Amino acid sequence: MKKAISSVLVCVLLVCTLLTLVSCGKTFSGKYEADLMIAEVTYEFQFGGKVIKTTDPIMGDDTVEEGKYEINDDETKITFTFDDESTTVPFAKGEESGVKYVKIDGVKYTCID
Repeated sequence: MKKAISSVLVCVLLVCTLLTLVSCGKTFSGKYEADLMIAEVTYEFQFGGKVIKTTDPIMGDDTVEEGKYEINDDETKITFTFDDESTTVPFAKGEESGVKYVKIDGVKYTCID
């Protein structure tokens, strides 16, 4: 009986530890887009630090890049890693008139889902 209770307590402690670690991560999810003069760019952020960037130029074929993202501790910069190449740029997120947005390198992307 003691062994069963000990096993249950260990499992509960592990689950609590995992939930604590996950809640401390700087991640979010959502699909954000911006219509730029030469292309429509969409970032789809997924939990776990995954991101999909789609660029739909006025002329030419769409490009889709899958990679990872990481937001720094004070949420002012974001680092994207696509094909083992990392880039860190200014970042902000917020809400305006009930619409969520992110600013990546000074460009405002509004939430579309």
